[in-house]
Amino acid sequence: MTSDKGARLILPLRRLEAASAPVVRRTLDLDAHGTGPIGVWHAAVQASDEACLLLDRDARVVAASSAVGAVLGTTSASAVGARFVDLVTAVDFTSGAAPDSELERSMPPLRALATGGLARGLLRLRSAAGLITYDVVAVPLAGQSGALAFFLAV
Repeated sequence: MTSDKGARLILPLRRLEAASAPVVRRTLDLDAHGTGPIGVWHAAVQASDEACLLLDRDARVVAASSAVGAVLGTTSASAVGARFVDLVTAVDFTSGAAPDSELERSMPPLRALATGGLARGLLRLRSAAGLITYDVVAVPLAGQSGALAFFLAV
């Protein structure tokens, strides 16, 4: 006697060939546009409604959206030219709100610049409003010429 209960759908398995595997780039390569990655992103970051920063390879702010002013506690115009680490006070999650001593580990924009790979993490910053936690995603630009970072309060 056969039962309809517990029927299984059996799908054929096929091997994923290396040639058909998708290629995922780890950097934004915009050199083909002629102005280099920093130049291409400059206007886009300044016009963005999202809280984002464009950093050069020395972690200096090249461009900042107006929305990032709340994150940094300053205007986007005054942030340009400053070092990212001078604009923020990162707080260590594990030490009861003490200043973080391992900045490249805790700050995704610095980690993206140091490793040349996509970096994402929670970043707790001290501001006039108190401690605020951000989900930060940082993408290195081609040739590690800089990084593009987005901030979302959580």
